[in-house]
Amino acid sequence: MYELEDINVAKLLQRLPRPVRTEVLADAYMEKCWAIFKKYDTFGAEKLEGVKLWKALLEALPTGFSQAILTNQYGWSLQQDSVFTYTKCGRDGEAAISYIKFPDYVRFTLAMIVYKYNTNARVLDCKMALKPQELDHSKRKTKVVASLGPASWSDEMLRKMIAVGTDIFRLNCSHRRGGDFERVYPLIRKYSAMAGRRVEVLGDLQGPKFRVGELAGDPVPLIEGEIFEFGICKDDGDTIRPGRITMKPTVEQKALVRAAKVGIDLLIEDGLMKVNVVEKLSDTELKVKVVRGGKLKARKGVNVPDCEIDCAALTAKDIEDAEYLLALDPPCEYICVSFAAQKGQDLQELIDIMDRMRIPAEKRPKICPKIEKPQAFTNIEGIIEKSQALMVARGDLGVELGVYRVPFAQKLLITRAKQAGLFVITATQMVESMIENPVPTRAEVSDLANAVWDGTDAVMLSGEAASGKYPLEAVMAEASAVREAESVKHRLRRACPPVENALVVPPRLHVDMGNKKLETNDALRKTKVVASLGPASWSEEMIPKMILAGTDIFRLNC
Repeated sequence: MYELEDINVAKLLQRLPRPVRTEVLADAYMEKCWAIFKKYDTFGAEKLEGVKLWKALLEALPTGFSQAILTNQYGWSLQQDSVFTYTKCGRDGEAAISYIKFPDYVRFTLAMIVYKYNTNARVLDCKMALKPQELDHSKRKTKVVASLGPASWSDEMLRKMIAVGTDIFRLNCSHRRGGDFERVYPLIRKYSAMAGRRVEVLGDLQGPKFRVGELAGDPVPLIEGEIFEFGICKDDGDTIRPGRITMKPTVEQKALVRAAKVGIDLLIEDGLMKVNVVEKLSDTELKVKVVRGGKLKARKGVNVPDCEIDCAALTAKDIEDAEYLLALDPPCEYICVSFAAQKGQDLQELIDIMDRMRIPAEKRPKICPKIEKPQAFTNIEGIIEKSQALMVARGDLGVELGVYRVPFAQKLLITRAKQAGLFVITATQMVESMIENPVPTRAEVSDLANAVWDGTDAVMLSGEAASGKYPLEAVMAEASAVREAESVKHRLRRACPPVENALVVPPRLHVDMGNKKLETNDALRKTKVVASLGPASWSEEMIPKMILAGTDIFRLNC
């Protein structure tokens, strides 16, 4: 039994799927219901018992919605209790409800369905964890994407990679050289046909890359608090040295320095080092202060999270690579646009190349932007509008957004992309330990399962398959992990149920929430941190530091 004050009818009805809500709140629907009810009004008394009202309500509701109610077991007792709570009549043996109260009854009952759906999770039987592992991979829906490279693109390995479960091969255009793609592509098509499996190909454009220049000598130490010049090379001799960091004068790197403003951070080597712009001397020269130090080596990557760089989405190399991918016969299935996909217009450049090459609609690869920049969250609707797929590229995204914000951003992106009907790939560090080890870690398997439960359509291997020691084992590990996750997915209460089966659809997610500031107020933290003590941490000096850093519970391992 639910109390009336628990139920906000108007608010709950807004959670109904829009087509259902539009239909059931219309006057025409109420008239339709009355006509159905009359066939149950055996005595012509314009009164109906609660059970008959419930049966009639199911008959009058849109078919898919009424079936969902039955599937989710919103049984007789809920409806009879809801009638009685709201009207004080309608249960078997009680006073019956009159037609005049019918519209209120319908609205309240629908609100009750939504209320129960949102507040009553299924009770999970923990013994389900002991069920046999799901081994039937013919039922697997989540695809495995494997990046090709020296470890995996031999004739023998391609056949084996297909046999153990690879669904999509990734051709990383950052490494397109020496005719490797020209040799590998026809082999993928040949061996997939021989295996009787549909194996797709994804071409991944490199996109603009930002790197520091060359060194004059040994790695340059960056010490916290030091001031450095940071600018575009003036000549071939203008290399990195103490007091100065340089970048080669490419179009993209000139645009980066030109766009930099006082106060923004430049992240070097995947964020291991960080400098802050303290003065802008010109469009090619900055002064920066070292915030997080380290030893700076040549050609390390640079990320600028807080800056939208005004340069073409596709570099000259990207255009050449895109033309190669679009000329393949048969065509590849996906083309990824890297890093520059900060707004929908960035993808138009690839569409323009397809138009120029007169690629017919049926042969055009799906455009798959890689979400790697914070600006993409603000412009996500424009990006989705021009895309048929989407990649959650957690590598550069973790550098640009910060690793602690990636999990929430991943869930937002997958959910919004699925709402828009896009194919979603979750990528980077899925089983990275398998570059060196033949089995994944528990954390990696959990990560794969959570990606499946988030709703991803595919999980991707990068270095694990391209250059690791165990590419076959990595494919098998991903395939096994996602199949097992799929086999129990229906038993878990979904935060965002599939639209086709859902009783309710959550309000449209604002994906820009992925850009929210990192929560730094540790006083608000409720989840406790447990630290195991050992030789690295149980000294008199370390224990107070660990307490200060946030340890709540120390573990003594007996």
